[in-house]
Amino acid sequence: MANVLDAFGVYLENISLPDSQIASAQRSNNTLRDYLVNDSYFGGFTTDTFLNGSYARRTVIRPIRDVDIIVVVDTDWMKADPSRAMESLRRKLSQHYDEFRTRRKRRAVRVSLSDIDLDVVLAVAPDGPDQPLLIPDREQRSWIKTWPRRQMTLVGVLGARAGGNYTRLVRIFKAWARARVAAADRPRSFVLECAAYHMLVADPTAFGGEIDRAFETLLERLYKWDFGRGKTLLGWGDPVVEDPALPNVNVARDWTSECADSLRARIGHALERLDRVHRSRYDDTEIRHWGDILGAPFPAPSTVARRVRQ
Repeated sequence: MANVLDAFGVYLENISLPDSQIASAQRSNNTLRDYLVNDSYFGGFTTDTFLNGSYARRTVIRPIRDVDIIVVVDTDWMKADPSRAMESLRRKLSQHYDEFRTRRKRRAVRVSLSDIDLDVVLAVAPDGPDQPLLIPDREQRSWIKTWPRRQMTLVGVLGARAGGNYTRLVRIFKAWARARVAAADRPRSFVLECAAYHMLVADPTAFGGEIDRAFETLLERLYKWDFGRGKTLLGWGDPVVEDPALPNVNVARDWTSECADSLRARIGHALERLDRVHRSRYDDTEIRHWGDILGAPFPAPSTVARRVRQ
């Protein structure tokens, strides 16, 4: 007979990238990075390339839609308007991937392939490679600060302190939000990830046990924190979710208070339904109640039993 931990193991397999997608994404990003580094013109300006985003931090859930690539160039690029700098990168990429496959986004150049999108972010390192980077923002027409390598370092340290549960919890939280929260109310994936980070970093040992209890703890603390608004006197206002690497940067600035209210209400509803999990006398019943909370990717008891027997 399967138990709830077996069910969560199957669930994590269901929402995580299969090996074939990981291999395909790796080939695609390696090809693009090699092209830029070895280009007779662009390679002369390029000082580094590396992966960024949820794929690099191992918090992405299937289906994978895009992979972020940071391309660090020398600081002379800052003399150009951000839009012009990005257009120069787009033209270079269009020479290899065709014009119709490349387009500029707000902070990246997107290369659309048959199975995945590659979002290529131009960056400069004015204070050195181990310090924050500056990337172009077309809408603000300025170079803005980000520190992706610091983010990955912090995530790695926290993962160890939380018994390896950080990336698992982030994937479950993202999958739950996709299944149970209206698309219009959900913030960017990175906002959800940063919110989970702040809950875990405040008390890592509380999340280091069994994954079902750890996720319950995450929901409880997110509900109380209320995306940075739980500290306010009246508990209202715009959500504030800081970038772990740059505490003065609010990554939720484009997420409205009304949408944050809706997401918190869904968390509250999930917490109410957890009472049924606690009252379950049988493993199969507990698994079904978790399925009601987490949605379709969570397996049925019969599915878990078959997978366990394999």
